[in-house]
Amino acid sequence: MISILEALDKLQFDYRRITDDMWGDGLRDAMKAFKIHFDLENNDSVDSPKDIIIPQKQWDFTKCRFRCQLCQAGGDWEIPVYYFRCQLLEGYAFNLGKYRNSFFIFIPGKKEGNYSLVSKDGGEWHATDDSVYKKGIDPENSKIDCWKNLNIYLKKLVDLEIAKNQQENDERDQNKVPEGEPDKNPE
Repeated sequence: MISILEALDKLQFDYRRITDDMWGDGLRDAMKAFKIHFDLENNDSVDSPKDIIIPQKQWDFTKCRFRCQLCQAGGDWEIPVYYFRCQLLEGYAFNLGKYRNSFFIFIPGKKEGNYSLVSKDGGEWHATDDSVYKKGIDPENSKIDCWKNLNIYLKKLVDLEIAKNQQENDERDQNKVPEGEPDKNPE
């Protein structure tokens, strides 16, 4: 006999495809932006999601909190490359918003933890072909260094947003009409 929960489960929508597409599109965009390329055949999470708070003094009573998950991907013939799925949960960060555009991907570079990356065409990085990789001789990717560099990247995003806000405030202050003077540019 089928239980009520099983019957209800069959009537629910399945949203896994939407999230898979969202992360896949974001990952392809990130590969172009970071100039790091690898196959998406074996695309799996490595760690559970973790919340990271980036300290800042710009906004009172506001945390800049991100949820991040370490993942890895690569073809059957490739050494897997680490990357992070991230979401801005609270606060502010450059080009991100809590209510729209809050999801993004960070791919650590060759010097940031994905030490096995190789340059095939000068400037673009690729996952190493496992047939040429020599375990114990060639550098291994480091989860610890990837996490450290994610923190550095998130801090840069917060700092860029602070700088952008300060510049906007400075421009607004420069365009402000002093009290008692007529507005030279009335609309």
